Amino acid sequence: MGGEPLLQKVLNDVATWPVDDAVVVLGYGAEEIIETIDLGGSTIIIDPEWSDGSAAPLRSALDLASRDRAIDLCVVARGDQPGIDSTIVGSLIDAASNPSIDVAVPKYRYIIDWPVVLDHSVWEHLLGDEGSLNLHSVIASRSLEVSEVWFDHLPPSIYDSFDDIPRARR
Repeated sequence: MGGEPLLQKVLNDVATWPVDDAVVVLGYGAEEIIETIDLGGSTIIIDPEWSDGSAAPLRSALDLASRDRAIDLCVVARGDQPGIDSTIVGSLIDAASNPSIDVAVPKYRYIIDWPVVLDHSVWEHLLGDEGSLNLHSVIASRSLEVSEVWFDHLPPSIYDSFDDIPRARR
């Protein structure tokens, strides 16, 4: 996008977020991505189960986070959604820091989207999930205290394929 790998744009955004560490879970093409992208100080996980569905990378990241008892919150973001700024993430972290909240999600006008902030109390429930996982559906189906943090703009675009990127931005 604009002559730069999409994941690089996302990592550039992440570098401005109020988080202590970024964990990047890679699957298909991991070696090429590592050679192409400036991963900065990110922790890299190469997930051997990446082809099992979207639950696999989430499990990998949460498994790593759960090993450090000092980590209370995990920001889950997509590698194909650039444009998430630090104020969004900061507001979500503030909401999730409330001891009675399990999950904080952004509500862009009328759309629940990404990133999602998960309290450590939720991780164990997600570590057993398999296959393709819609995290928002899982959150909605469980008895969790969810804080919807409202933003007065639409969410940044998600680019599932090259064809999703407008020609002017390629």
